[in-house]
Amino acid sequence: MIGSLADLDLDLLDRELIEHHRRHGFKSPDELLDFVETFFHGKSGYPLCIPRRQVCPEHTPPAEYLVDAFFERTPDAICWANRGGGKTLLGALVTWLDTVFKAGCATKVLGGSLEQSKRMYEHLTGEGDGWGLANKNFQHLLRGEILAQRTVLNNLSNIQILTASSKSVRGAHPQKLKLDEVDEMDPRIYEAALSIPMTKGGHRASTHIYSTMHKTYGLMQTVVEDAPARGYRLYKWCILDVLERCQDRDCGDCDLWEDCEGRAREADGYYRIDDAITRKRQVSEQTWRSEYLCQIPSSEGLIYKEFDYALHVV
Repeated sequence: MIGSLADLDLDLLDRELIEHHRRHGFKSPDELLDFVETFFHGKSGYPLCIPRRQVCPEHTPPAEYLVDAFFERTPDAICWANRGGGKTLLGALVTWLDTVFKAGCATKVLGGSLEQSKRMYEHLTGEGDGWGLANKNFQHLLRGEILAQRTVLNNLSNIQILTASSKSVRGAHPQKLKLDEVDEMDPRIYEAALSIPMTKGGHRASTHIYSTMHKTYGLMQTVVEDAPARGYRLYKWCILDVLERCQDRDCGDCDLWEDCEGRAREADGYYRIDDAITRKRQVSEQTWRSEYLCQIPSSEGLIYKEFDYALHVV
């Protein structure tokens, strides 16, 4: 039950905002990003921030990926990002936008495990610790109930999560495929899943891959190295690209200086600087460089950590 007139007015405005863009679409990237941040700001008690500024010269702002994905500028994409870099949330946002604003658009979500698949789905449904993207203003769009592994809308778009099994990845062919944390995925299941997406209903087939590069010579490293040959565009961002703006701090005394070199003064992200400093102090240098700066894959677990493929293989 809605508790007050103010709540009622807010709900009506949210619903009208959705319906306006369902009728008229989005005319520009800024209009899309403004809608996302306005509509979801404060939902579940947290502000939603999608960094738009390029902090590291060789990296891509997360907002650029969101825009390219929704407007289907990049059918096949790889998002290589840090832990806590919002990969799963962005995948959920793109899926939500495709499902709500594109009639007849279907998406399948496959993670490195069923739990990982559920994480992206929970961002959409609001279950567990998700951001609750499918809030009460979304309910009038639904055809039936939100199920544990599938949601269908009145516009005949739908979202389905898959289990990490060979049987699960064979079946219907939706237009969109989201692969989350592929570094934890069985390579055979990954290869089979690539045959899932198919263009239809005016929506391009697309495969979008999200992962941190955890392992040396793991699946994610192979996927990134093969990206140009396979036609994937690589979107890469690290913890510096999602940092909050640095203000009133002395760079000379900052533990992040050797990595940041002052670039965080131009950042517009959400990751707390104090949290980043704590992570750097707590984890090994290998983990910091591979999982937070996205520089190299970790050699943890290798018998000979000094092994270098380029040096030791003829």
